[in-house]
Amino acid sequence: MRSTKLLFLCPLIVFAACDGGGGATTQDDAGTDAGPTCDPHGSTGTTFVDQTQAWGLAGVTGNRIVSADLDGDGYPDLILSNDLTNVRDDTTQPRTTWVLMNRPNGSGGRTFVDATIDSGVFQVRGGGATPTQLRAANVASVGDVDNDGDLDVFSGTYVDPTNPTTDTGDRSEVLINDGTGHFSLAPISDPHPSASDLWPTTSATMVDVDRDGRLDLFVGFWYQYYGETYQGDQARLYRGAGDGTFTDVTSASGLTTYTVDFAQNRNSKPAYGVTSCDLDGDGSPELMVSAYGREWNFLYQNDGTGSFSEIGQASGYASDDDLNFKDNQFLACYCTLHPTDSDCTGVAEPPLIQCSTPADADWAAGIDDQPWRLGGNNFTTLCDDIDGDGMLDLYTANIRHWHIGESSDPSQLLVNTTAQSGSISFNRIPTAQNGMVFPHPTSDWNEGALMVSGGDLDNDGREDLIVAASDYPDQYGLVFHQKPDGTFEEVGEQWGLHHPCMSGLTIADFDRDGDLDVVVGSGTARDCADIWKTNEVHIYVNQGASAQKWIQMRLVGDGVTANKSAYGARVQTSAGGLVQTKERDGGYGHMGMMNDTVLSFGLGACSQADSVTIRWPDQNLTTQTFSNLAAGNLYELRMGDDTPHVVTPH
Repeated sequence: MRSTKLLFLCPLIVFAACDGGGGATTQDDAGTDAGPTCDPHGSTGTTFVDQTQAWGLAGVTGNRIVSADLDGDGYPDLILSNDLTNVRDDTTQPRTTWVLMNRPNGSGGRTFVDATIDSGVFQVRGGGATPTQLRAANVASVGDVDNDGDLDVFSGTYVDPTNPTTDTGDRSEVLINDGTGHFSLAPISDPHPSASDLWPTTSATMVDVDRDGRLDLFVGFWYQYYGETYQGDQARLYRGAGDGTFTDVTSASGLTTYTVDFAQNRNSKPAYGVTSCDLDGDGSPELMVSAYGREWNFLYQNDGTGSFSEIGQASGYASDDDLNFKDNQFLACYCTLHPTDSDCTGVAEPPLIQCSTPADADWAAGIDDQPWRLGGNNFTTLCDDIDGDGMLDLYTANIRHWHIGESSDPSQLLVNTTAQSGSISFNRIPTAQNGMVFPHPTSDWNEGALMVSGGDLDNDGREDLIVAASDYPDQYGLVFHQKPDGTFEEVGEQWGLHHPCMSGLTIADFDRDGDLDVVVGSGTARDCADIWKTNEVHIYVNQGASAQKWIQMRLVGDGVTANKSAYGARVQTSAGGLVQTKERDGGYGHMGMMNDTVLSFGLGACSQADSVTIRWPDQNLTTQTFSNLAAGNLYELRMGDDTPHVVTPH
């Protein structure tokens, strides 16, 4: 192994993470000698089997799902939070708030065990609750905020400002792990709103924006008053002190938004998701806000010090450039009463929907025809090197409807075209061109994309995507498998992952057999209530990909110059001439999505990774390279330690 210090702007790089837990057994293993040339892709394809009953998930409900190793035993556990309802669950009643520990089942397999009360993740601050009541919580993001080697939790609470009578008094909390999966409340600091602050929290990501070795927290919020204004609530950045407390630095970091200036893209957004990752390769993470209401998304570029400039429109992330609203059926209804209005020029007659009463109630001239209202209903933005060129791309998951028309942004792959050290830019790939097409079985179609996760599902060295689609007829989980030419095919039914009305999604190797499994929730909104009576949780276990070669790793920062969780670290792996790039993030997307903090990727037929180079998220962007790591192992790679350590989960 060799260690160097450099800027690491090479466009070939991989995302790894660290759970920081010390419970799993490790042993020194320097890998094997380099072997002959191999096929890094090998065979392709796999299958998934629903093993919900066997894994102890029968009767578990919820559709906001996070996976992470909470107790340090090497196996990913689950945190499930409830939907946008500000209620306290009671463990004696049907509920949607859970902490489930991944445990041996006594027969050589694994099962999830309810540890909700014992873990303390949803404990109520200051009393006022029965022993079986759980704090109202909707969002979870996980990371080692105090750099002690285990994963702590930010648990966000959605308080509805339009219905203050539903306020339980619970607020967002930071909870500190004792290393065994038991949590205590951190001292109150800025992410914990006051009793008078009714903040509708929808999303969060842990990120070290200034690379000072301490995790920060970026949080998104919904509308200030849903149904009464287009105005969202201010997204907030909190600087971590390294002890579980945080200070609001939103204004000082250049992130202030306003209640005006919609046309200038300066207004606060109704956020359904936030994302953090390094898009320009300079080592400093950018921040993104996924905006609902067909408003423009925000992309904040980091100057390297934790100060930001908004470049959503300039980069192409804010929305696509299709501004044709003439096929919007709400406009067609409006035009039946206002045929001479300029908006109505070229509008087809008659409307193809049943109009409201009055017919112009659903179209606001001067607002709905403006560019800032012709974007997407963006729920989740995934950041991942999807095309394998070493640069981090984006995939935006949007809800879209036939009657709104072509101006509404689709779910879409945004390929990173940023020049080295240049301005961030993206090329939006038409779905018909790359195969990421949503089925439209009827003329009155809907696309209900809520969430998206990326991972090499069949260990062939190419990134695949799972999109959770819900709420409308004919919606289910879509699996976009990447083909050798870089286009995609939808294989969800073939692989066994067409879960109806998929709402809630996390990917992890839950059984540590070398391939990625999938846990999903079930939507009950709108038409999905005809399929599911509750938000059932299901696990789909990967049956075939472990036949391919694979390698997994968790990263451990030094906890001083780089955060212990190594969020923001990039890893470049090379096997058989194929270089893969990933960066470990601290959560993203709709209602706080998060996948296992262990990085997993496929090697095809290759028996080893020839090299693994890590760029650590410290001020110097220190790099380490490990050589000839044998396939079939989970490695712990520690900053400053030349030895790769094989982890044996227990």
